[in-house]
Amino acid sequence: MPEKLLTNREGSDASSTACIYTAISFAPVQGFIEKSRKLRDLYGASQILSYLSYRIVEAAKRLEGITVISPAIREGELSIDLIQGMPNRILIVGAINHDRAFNLFRDTLNDAWGKIIKACKDWVEREITNDDINHKYNWNSYDWNMSWKRWEMHAWEIFVGQNNSKDDQNNPIHSAMRDLETRKLRRAWTVPNWNGESSSLSGHDAIAYPNMDREITKENKRNAGRERDEIVDFYQSLAAALENSKQQDEPKYLDPSEKLSIPELIKRLVTHHQVSTLVDRIATENRIIRRGDPRPVFRIDNFSELLRKDDESGETYWTGWFMGDGDEVGKHLKELSDLPSPHDAEAVTEFSAKLRNSGSSFQDGFERKRRGRVVYAGGDDFFGVMYSHKKGIHLNGADAIDWLIDLNKDWKSNNLGINLSVGFVWAGHSVPQRDVLQHCREAEKRAKNLGHDRITIRIIFNNGQFVQWTTPWECLKWLKDYRDRDGTQTYFKNKETGNYELTGKKANWSHVYGDLAQLKARHAIPPKNPKPKNEDIAIELLNLYFGNDKGTNLSDNREKITGGSDTKSVIEWIENMIRVGWQLC
Repeated sequence: MPEKLLTNREGSDASSTACIYTAISFAPVQGFIEKSRKLRDLYGASQILSYLSYRIVEAAKRLEGITVISPAIREGELSIDLIQGMPNRILIVGAINHDRAFNLFRDTLNDAWGKIIKACKDWVEREITNDDINHKYNWNSYDWNMSWKRWEMHAWEIFVGQNNSKDDQNNPIHSAMRDLETRKLRRAWTVPNWNGESSSLSGHDAIAYPNMDREITKENKRNAGRERDEIVDFYQSLAAALENSKQQDEPKYLDPSEKLSIPELIKRLVTHHQVSTLVDRIATENRIIRRGDPRPVFRIDNFSELLRKDDESGETYWTGWFMGDGDEVGKHLKELSDLPSPHDAEAVTEFSAKLRNSGSSFQDGFERKRRGRVVYAGGDDFFGVMYSHKKGIHLNGADAIDWLIDLNKDWKSNNLGINLSVGFVWAGHSVPQRDVLQHCREAEKRAKNLGHDRITIRIIFNNGQFVQWTTPWECLKWLKDYRDRDGTQTYFKNKETGNYELTGKKANWSHVYGDLAQLKARHAIPPKNPKPKNEDIAIELLNLYFGNDKGTNLSDNREKITGGSDTKSVIEWIENMIRVGWQLC
């Protein structure tokens, strides 16, 4: 940050004006970004958010006397690497009043979003020239322009907060953030209205098709049968156009049975290489982005390697899906902003830089080791998939546990000052993507609700049923301490107990799982429905297979570990640990 903006805080009116802190954020009106039901749509949504944030940051950097505090960006450089995963909360300092800031960043957001809409709409109208019955599409005779325009004008809200009073000068960043949150409470938005059927994904908005704006009058009454035929024809043509122009080995972009709304269609289309090229061409005209890197602004990845079933051999695979988020980031930012000036701005910038670097290094390291695909990594939040590769490298649950243990170690090594909560889903090949994404969100939410700084592992079977276990990170490694007890001389002899045991990946979890089932069948471990009164046998089972220290630790720290202080919480925690370990380890 320039010295003059940090030191000229007292004295002249000009210096006090220069030290106005402005916090900017934006959000979709109807939450269509976070409601993505498919992996490709979520990926496209992440790219859209990052690009819109980049455009706002770029507009701020063009202003004379304005410094961007967060996200942390090197002076004079805005590279493609920095655009990926850029957060949608921006903090700047400098001489700009609220009305000017609001109008500038609102117009910037609308312009950037409008360019995305134009690229998507232009591609559809250019590529779809006929349908399956060889009907020529004359786009001038169709009526859907108004719906696209409504979504261009009413898709986003922007919020701008500032520290305006003299009383705010002691904690200007905190005051700007507080003003931003206050303004979010006074939302003023317009929802596009529509007639007809809703999309097959969300059910919230109208199906996008060429005559979606057809005027309904007494003379021109609505014909539901005709509408359905037009919709079917359009999506067959759209699916064919996407299939014919996709990159080699790319999975289907669109199933003809899907019926998407305009925002859902946009999220899908921006992941197509031709549409991303159109957006990139618009995005880089007269921009300050560094063009030494040949990659596009919209990073488009191929999803062909996300293999859950081999079409040739018929072999099926389990996949691991993870969604993580830093705990209480807002609270940590408040603590940093409460520092005396100029240390508040310096601390926020340093924290932002650490977040950005950790997100980038996480994504590069994960994909470089060929573990899977990171869909987005913004620093304090991330989402990705672990999967098997076509080259015979099959993912197994034990490897996933090893990676999760290392994940928290790596997070701690970044010294971000915040903890991490993660939802991890281990899913069968037949579980629909939309269900997997919903389970990921629920698992992450459960990890946070039970006390933060923990992980929820949820195993989803092909029939839709699941088992789950939520644990603090330090207890996750207890799975590695499992001791299979057989008594045969081929096992390792424990010097402390004198028993022959087998540990590690060769250990047979069926033994502890079978013992648990037998004890529950005999009601030695109380069933779930009656209120359990005795946890002793469950604790002894834990000690027997995982080490004597585990039972004592769990009993003494039950609320911290299980999220509850009652006997029922302890018993269920042990049961779920064994069930999850049996499936994964």
